[in-house]
Order: sequence, then C-alpha cells, then structure tokens
Amino acid sequence: MLLFGLGVVATSLVHATTEAPITAVTVYSDRARVVRTATLGVSGTQRVELPRLPDFVDPESIRVEAQGAEVASVDVRPASAPPFPQQEARKLLDTLDRLDDTITRVGAERAAHEAQLAALRRVQPVVPRGDDDLASRVPAMAPLAPATWGTSAAFLVDTAAKLEARIRALADQSESLRTERSKRLEEAGQLGARPRKPGIEVAVTLAGTGQAKVQLSYLVPQHVRWYPRYELQLIPEQQRVQVAFSGRVSQETGEDWEGAKLTLSTALPSTATALPRLATWKIGTTERFIPTPKAREETASPPPPLPNRIPEPDLELELRRQLLARAGRPDEEPETVAASPPAPAQAPADLPNAPGNIIGTVIDAQSRQVAPDVVVTATSPSYSGEHVVVTDEQGNYRIPNLPSGVYTLRFEKEEFRPYARADVRLRANRTIRVNVELLPESLGEVIEITGRAPTLDVGSTTTGVPVDQEFTRRIAVSRPGARGGSSTSFESGTLPSGALEVQTSVGLAPPAGWSPPRLDPRSPAALAGGYDLAFTAPRPETVRSGQGERTIPLRIESWPVQVERQVFPALAPDAYLVAQLKSPSRSVLPGGEASLFVGADPAGSAALELVVPGEPFTLPLGVDRSVRAARNIRLVQSREGLLSKDDVNTYEVTLEVPNPYNFPLPVRVVDQWPLNKDGKVEVKLVRTTPAARQDEKTGELSWDLVVPPSSKKTVSFEYTLRRPLDWRLYQSP
Repeated sequence: MLLFGLGVVATSLVHATTEAPITAVTVYSDRARVVRTATLGVSGTQRVELPRLPDFVDPESIRVEAQGAEVASVDVRPASAPPFPQQEARKLLDTLDRLDDTITRVGAERAAHEAQLAALRRVQPVVPRGDDDLASRVPAMAPLAPATWGTSAAFLVDTAAKLEARIRALADQSESLRTERSKRLEEAGQLGARPRKPGIEVAVTLAGTGQAKVQLSYLVPQHVRWYPRYELQLIPEQQRVQVAFSGRVSQETGEDWEGAKLTLSTALPSTATALPRLATWKIGTTERFIPTPKAREETASPPPPLPNRIPEPDLELELRRQLLARAGRPDEEPETVAASPPAPAQAPADLPNAPGNIIGTVIDAQSRQVAPDVVVTATSPSYSGEHVVVTDEQGNYRIPNLPSGVYTLRFEKEEFRPYARADVRLRANRTIRVNVELLPESLGEVIEITGRAPTLDVGSTTTGVPVDQEFTRRIAVSRPGARGGSSTSFESGTLPSGALEVQTSVGLAPPAGWSPPRLDPRSPAALAGGYDLAFTAPRPETVRSGQGERTIPLRIESWPVQVERQVFPALAPDAYLVAQLKSPSRSVLPGGEASLFVGADPAGSAALELVVPGEPFTLPLGVDRSVRAARNIRLVQSREGLLSKDDVNTYEVTLEVPNPYNFPLPVRVVDQWPLNKDGKVEVKLVRTTPAARQDEKTGELSWDLVVPPSSKKTVSFEYTLRRPLDWRLYQSP
C-alpha cells in the first residue's frame, strides 16, 4: 500500500523510533532518488518516526512502501530545526563541571605533596661543636644520637621517593584530565553553535503483526551529479582494446551513502505537466504579421494554506549559551534561523541588453556543396573592431556575443568572389541566421557583390521568444532542412547577381505548454543522445557528502579492433592511432571523457562519442611513440629558357616508416605538395612511388601500407616548381 502527503495520527498509537539506513541510490544528471530501508517488528498499530530528511528534498516525491504490514497513514511535515539533544547537552555540562572539580582537587593534592617534598629536602642533621649546645639553643629539639642518623636518612629518602612518585602520577592524571576537558570544550562549542537547519520529518503509522520492512524513497533535486568516464587501453600484440567504463560521482546532500546499491542513469526525471490547449486565433491586419497560435493561459486556484504552527518554547537556547560560554565564546550568539539560500543568478538570456548571435551556412552556388574555411567578418559602425570567424567542415559559422546594432557581414575565400551583406539588424537577446551562396571566381571577373537590406526585419518579430545559449549552440551546427536543423524559414530581400542569401528568423516558438530541457553538454543525459540508460554498480558503494569525487567502476569490455597508424611526417614524427569499427558493445554507452593508453603507457585523452551496438564509429587511441617516421627532402636547382630564364627547383621527398613490432603494421602515410594559382609560378607533380591517392584541391597525398614485422617501408614523391628568374617565393596556409 502506498500513501503520500499528510495523515492524521491517533493519540492512542504507540510511538517508536527506528533507524532507516540508505540502501539504494539512483543518480541522474543533476539529482538523485534515495531509498532508505527499515526493518522492525510490528505488533498492532504502531507509529514509526523515520530519519529527518534535508530541507531541499522535494516533498511531493516522498513515497513510503511496507512489506509485512499495512501503511495506515503517513505524516510529512516541515521542521524548522533538527531536534536539539538536550540530554546530551546537560550531560556534557555535568561532565565539564565534574572535570573542573577533579582538576582542582588533583591540583591541590599535587601542591600539598610538593610542599611536603620541599620540607623534607630541607631536613639535615646537625653536629654539636664545642660548647654549642643544640638543646640549649632549641629547647624543644633534642639532638639525635649519631647511631640513629642512618635510620632517619633512610626514612627521609623513602618518604621523598613516595612523594615524587605520587606527584608524577598526579601530573599525568592532571594532563589527561586537561586533554579530556579540551575535547569536551570543543564538543560544547560545536553543539552550542550547531546551525539549526530546517528539514522534513516523516512518520508512518503501521498496522500488523510480525516483522515488517519499510522503504522510504525521495528525490534530492540538487547537490548531486555524475559524469561518464572511460579508460581505453590498446594491447598491440592482441589487436584488442580494453574498455573500462566508470562513473565519476559526487554529492553534497548532507547524507552519507554508506554501502548503498548505486545506479547511474541518463534519464531525465520530470514532474507531470498539463497538456497545452489550442485556442481559437484569427487573422487580422498587422504590420509584419506572422500568424502564430497563442497558448491559452489557464491558472488553477491555489490550495488552501497550511494551518499556522504554534511556536514551541525554545528550551535549548539557554543550553546553547551555556555550552558556548564554557567553550570560551560567551559573546557568540547561537544560530537560531537557518540562512536562506542565495537567489539564483539571472540568466544571460533574461537580461534586457543580452548579446545576440549571428549564425548561418555558406555553400558553393555552382556545385551546391558546403564551403568550409570561409572567413566571415562582422563589422558595425556603432562599435570599433571586427568579429572574425571561419566556417567549419559543414560550412556553418557562428558569431556569438554581438551587441545589438546594424552589422555588415563579409565573406571571403580564394576560389570565390568576395561578398558583403550590409544592413543586418541584430536585436538584443536574439539569434538570426544569414545563409549565403558564393559564386566561384571562374564564372567571371567580379570584384565584390554587396546585398541590400531585406524588406522584412526578420529579427524583430513580436512573437519571438528569448533563445538561450544551449539552443543557439545546437542550432548553429545544423543546416536548414538537415537532421536536427530548423524546418521553418522565412526568406526575404532582393538578391543581387553573384550571391544568394537567406536570412531566417528563429523567433517562432512552440506552444507555451512545452519547453525543451536545458542540458549541460557534459551531462550524462546530453552525452546519451536521448537514450535512457541505467548502469548499476556491481557491488555496494559508499559516497560521502562533501568528500569529493568518487569513481565507480561500471563495466569492462574487450573489443577486437583493426588499428591503423596514421603518420604525418611533415608535421610530427609520431604515429596517431585510429580504429574504425562497428561497436561490439552489448548495450548503448554514453559519450564521455576518455584516458588513452598504449600498453601501460599513457597516450593522451580524447572525447568519446555515443556508442551504439552495431553502428560504425571512429575510436581515438592516442599516439604511438614507438613508430617514428622520417622525412627527407632532396633539392635540385636549375635554370631553363633561351631569352627569359626561369628558376626550376626539383624536390624529391622521401618518407620512411619503421615497424618496431613483431607483427605486420597497417600504416597510412599522409603528406602534401604545394599548390599555386598564380599563372607565372608553375608547380607540377612529377611522380609518386608507389602510386598515391591525390586530392587536387588540397594537394594531399596518401599511401596505405603494411609494414612487415621489425622492418621499414619507404615511399617518395617528386614535384617541380618553376618561377621567373629571381622571383621571391612565399608560403601561405
């Protein structure tokens, strides 16, 4: 039977208190569900007080289950402060009083014994000389006969030894008492100044007979997190990769998870939300009108307030003050009200003058292919300086954190005509898309083409909503119409010859009843790519509050791989390990940070993407420093021509790749020969030995080799460079 909320407690019930240790915890990206379990005997109707929960626990998530008994009612009530141990405080004060009395008594006894010892040490025998009669000078004292001197001396020595032994024992006892008193005073200071944090009290009423098992579960919505972590170890001799998957867990909930069953999940737990309702909307006449459904806002009446609690007399305040006074801090006032948590900082997207972003995609208007490495420059007459970015491999660019204003965008690349787009209006806290199609230079000689402003200000629609940084980051790398990209666009403006561009508004929002989750890109939910995964630790684990991060091993797998070394002798002598494989994993694994090893040697780190069984992916394995390639260049200079002489340089490049292992080594060798578009300088590739794959656009050459065990292989290529006599050459990326 499951019960939630507040119950009514009968006055005739037998009250009992039980311990309910934490037995299971499920950790999500930013929260955790904790399960406490109590085992107790039930006879009739019994009320059980469960452990106090932290104040930030979600009361709506509290759930109580019982096996072997019936749950009659559950009380969930806020508590302004944890119960102050008054008996412990009184006992501690009595202990301090007793210690003070004992220390005083021991000190007095030690002082008396020291006085007796000093008096004994002053006793000395006196020998009468001549007419000096001791008895006449001191009538009360008779002189001792010399025969009794030995006995008297022995008595004095024995008594002094006993006094010294007793003084040493009293000194040790006094030191021990003072040490214990210091500890008790420290306890008094901590107990007297202990913050009175609020919490949640849970009490359950059980009905039944016999042994019962009670489970209390609740959601902790903060101070909890975990991150996936991998260790990838390549074993070259076996051609296998050892994959160790673990989770980095930490928490500051104030509760220690001792020996609990720990489960790490990528799911996103959420509360129920009412479905949005479509309202009737009509088309009217409004300037720059964009039809958009409007959500009907419905507000429910709030529940009646809880009855006011009668404040109880604060009986422990005087005890706290006494403890602080005994600890030597009489001026310190014990804390009586818990500090309120700091208000959350205002997100940048909520600020009225928050910066905006310009994003877009650049493509080749002739081939319809994306254009990478295009330099995009944004300038504004209202601000000094330039904002320069470069398009990525998919032709996407993003210029973030721009103040509101009017901008001019300039697009430049060698093979294309330069193009500038003026009058791009960016409003505060908005993101606009400017897609551009560039024309190749081969279509004609055009210096620059400038577009004019569109007739519709697509960045100022009144139906827009603020776009947070996470949404901007996701949309900036997605092409319109592609998977994950925007499916709605509004095109406007007259396009000049030589360039095509589309400026798209992202101001339209879904109905107000839905809001996308905002995820940290490093969180497990984001790294899992939408999969709800759960990984249970193979053994009970302990994660203490505020004690830092704990790495929990989750899974170890061994994957067979065909590893290829890729060497770039012109850039680095080391070999880069790359494995292309279909995932042999038994289940989906989230992405995460990975530490790389080759054998027992560290080889760097990498970011592992989502791993889905059966899907091909690239596995980075770091650097193999045992394979070191060499690159040698032989230069031959000559001059040719009858009237006008040309300098001709012949470059012969030799690449040597060794194999230090006792097995064949697949290696891909990558190099490059220079390109030139100036008609007066001629570069010609003469030969490649053996034949290499060529990329005429980049000049890249690549060879796929299999180097025999404990041997080496050599490849080479030759190219010539012809230029007018005494021309000075320069190299640009």
